[in-house]
Amino acid sequence: MFRQVKGEGLHVGCVLTWGPCYDFQRRYFQPKADAVSEPMTVVKYDLEISGFGSAPLGHVCLLNLQEQTYPDSEGTKERGWPSWTVPVMRWAKDQGGVTGYPHSDMRIDPQGAAQWLLEKSDTSGDGRLSVAEAEMALLPEPFTRIDRDEDNQLSATELADSCDRAGELLPNVVPPGMTGAGAMEIFVSVPEGVCDFISAMDTGRVGEWNTWYHLMNCGFPLKVSGETDFPCMSSRRVGQGRVYVQLGDVDAIDFPMWCRGLAQGRSYVSDGYAHALRFQVNNQSPGFDDVTMTGPGEVRVTARVAFAPELPEAVAYGTQQPPLRRDVGDTRVLHAPRSEQRVQPTPRLVEIVVNGKVVATRNVPSDGQPHDLEFRVPIERSSWVALRQFPQLHTNPVNVIISGRPIRASRASARWCSQAIDLLWRNRSRFIAEAERPAARAAYDRASAFFRQILAESDEE
Repeated sequence: MFRQVKGEGLHVGCVLTWGPCYDFQRRYFQPKADAVSEPMTVVKYDLEISGFGSAPLGHVCLLNLQEQTYPDSEGTKERGWPSWTVPVMRWAKDQGGVTGYPHSDMRIDPQGAAQWLLEKSDTSGDGRLSVAEAEMALLPEPFTRIDRDEDNQLSATELADSCDRAGELLPNVVPPGMTGAGAMEIFVSVPEGVCDFISAMDTGRVGEWNTWYHLMNCGFPLKVSGETDFPCMSSRRVGQGRVYVQLGDVDAIDFPMWCRGLAQGRSYVSDGYAHALRFQVNNQSPGFDDVTMTGPGEVRVTARVAFAPELPEAVAYGTQQPPLRRDVGDTRVLHAPRSEQRVQPTPRLVEIVVNGKVVATRNVPSDGQPHDLEFRVPIERSSWVALRQFPQLHTNPVNVIISGRPIRASRASARWCSQAIDLLWRNRSRFIAEAERPAARAAYDRASAFFRQILAESDEE
């Protein structure tokens, strides 16, 4: 793995032991970077809880561990490991680790989402939502757009079609699948304070970024990281998805410092062909200080970006289009015939995003050269501000805090997160061991109450 990491020009490679190779690979663990490392190329063995333990509630990456043996597990994967993610993430954090969810797209099942909406809001039990019932629901689209036959009722078919359409948008409030894929328990671990990041760049981009946006809209300091999940999710090469952590001018990579930078969000994610060499809001970079203002006003956003003049032809890079936009960026499934061709991309559309909404754009040539950009962006309330190019690039945000108020950007985001907890418990709580279920239920209830509080504090739908 070291040769592959160095061969792709990566400075850091996280080699994560998981269930199928746990008994063999755990022998290589050390509480520091592996001895094969060089000053500017570092690899470290850590853990991905996948194929054992709490995996049915979402895989988790545990980085910078000092100890890989969970208490009472006796060095095995069969005994002692928690059956839900919060305890194992807390164990990692307690030893100075950095934690997050990989391959985070939870995917959308339009029919399942429609049934969930009916289950939550169809109080009459007639299999449809009336106008009054729909007013209580978090609909994926406005009622009149969903009601295609104009009978003032929403059928299961109309709701499923709406979920299918809205699931192409970023952001959206379509109920997530909660059937085994993605960052499912993130809605509990983030309020519990034990989750640092959500990974992106190897599953459907809309689903990855959608969850992240909603949690940031609720004011949580969740950061984004890049991942490849080689060779499971993406078998072509390591570094399919990357996170570029700002360390400054250093002569050697310090792995714990790199992990701290990752957790602080001093970084951007990309596929390696798109770069945000600089991104600042009022001269503040992501992961450092917030921008503070005494009232609504305008901020100055500056960036230096660069895009490669040639790209692989693949869905992962947005140079092949799958049938569904929400699958753009995915490496789990091909979605289109595998190609060895390389293409000259069109100018890249750079977008400035505030609370999940695009507020400014600029076309930038794909010429391999750095381009300086500047925007003036009005900020009306406490907000997060980031730069992206879909699907190749996203910076972590800079928060703009007005009058000391926390970010409460969207009532819809708070409702979506709260309902995701209910849906997760309905679909996946059976995987939580009976002895652990009371503690899990209490954590789920705390998270739900937190989102209800955020909903009450939010003044924007």
